[in-house]
Amino acid sequence: MVLETRSRREYLTAVGVIGLAGLAGCSGSSDGNSRKTDGTPTKTTTQTPATDYDPVAGEIVLEVETDGEVLSSPTVSNETVYVGSTDNHLYAIDTETASVQWQFETDGAVYSSPHIDSGTVYVGSGLGRNPGDTSLYAIEADSGEQQWRFETGDKVKASPISHNNTVYVASRDGYLYAVHADSGEEQWRASVGSTAESSPTIQDGHIYVGSFDDHLYAFDVETSEELWRVETDGLIRSSPTCADGTVYVGSSDNNLYAIDAATGQINWQYSTEQTEFGIQSSPTVFDGTVYVGAYDSHLYAIDAETGQEEWAFETGELIFSSPTIFSGSVYVGSQDGQLYAVERETGEQTWAVSTDGDVFSSPTAAAGTIYVGSGDGSLYGVSIVGNGHSEGSRTLLKTLGHHSRSE
Repeated sequence: MVLETRSRREYLTAVGVIGLAGLAGCSGSSDGNSRKTDGTPTKTTTQTPATDYDPVAGEIVLEVETDGEVLSSPTVSNETVYVGSTDNHLYAIDTETASVQWQFETDGAVYSSPHIDSGTVYVGSGLGRNPGDTSLYAIEADSGEQQWRFETGDKVKASPISHNNTVYVASRDGYLYAVHADSGEEQWRASVGSTAESSPTIQDGHIYVGSFDDHLYAFDVETSEELWRVETDGLIRSSPTCADGTVYVGSSDNNLYAIDAATGQINWQYSTEQTEFGIQSSPTVFDGTVYVGAYDSHLYAIDAETGQEEWAFETGELIFSSPTIFSGSVYVGSQDGQLYAVERETGEQTWAVSTDGDVFSSPTAAAGTIYVGSGDGSLYGVSIVGNGHSEGSRTLLKTLGHHSRSE
């Protein structure tokens, strides 16, 4: 499999060639080879820039093309971005050169977003044309070697999460599983009544997950005891997030719910415009505001305490992508093929970057770049102002794509 890649260096070289901002010079190129886990070389190309040009916000500085759609949300750790593709691979990509460090082949499409803990990448597989893969994988982050594989009863679209040497993942077979992080052995399973594609979130000894049976569930993370369940009027594909003793989750009934994390009591619910699938996006909370996308094509900012709308930003199509926050901006993808940057306080658009496919992937910011996948088959890196990492409850709790800083 040959991947088309464009690194930060290549993009900056291209800027020098066209003379943007008065820059000029010639560039050189060199060929390098990364290897699949089976040892087969995968050709990549990198170029050294002729200048130290610093890209402005909203410039594409990295692109890696796969042979499938990149619907998975990227996770960034130690200058490597990990992301899945529907071409049945999980990729580890160098954030500076765009070279593929390794690619791990599964038996099904990888829609699940990778989760990293203690040098291991955990990811689910199975969504797509191949119904045979129903697995949660543990993969060595540096080498791409499989450590273990755990079989569930159906496809694993949800993203895993870890806590106290245990990995938790929901499956379309209707169970939430707890698996030992070292051995891959099942510790417990808990029924969630129906198909589960929601990625679980852990906070204060509780684990929360949504289900297609229209409920949000809370379990004891150690014992699997069900603590409460809350019923909505639609299936819950949205992954919950937690902040200040409250769980926030969207439902296909077009409502965003704020639920007391201890008791399961609904504190408030905010209604978006009526659509068939409502809110599939997963919310994030930052500085007293909840941000979430909806199938009515809007990104919403909602007061986390009162449930009152602060602003609504309209894109060109539905939003499945889950927003992330960094340095005064909210970033989110849309089915219109664009990644948007929106002012956090006002809801005004700062910039938008176009891809050639639906942006269902949730963006992750790390070290001056925001990474996101597209239905056109590519992982993109887009320059942003500042050198920090994504903020907000979703990435800090490591729900869906996240950053995993070692420093």
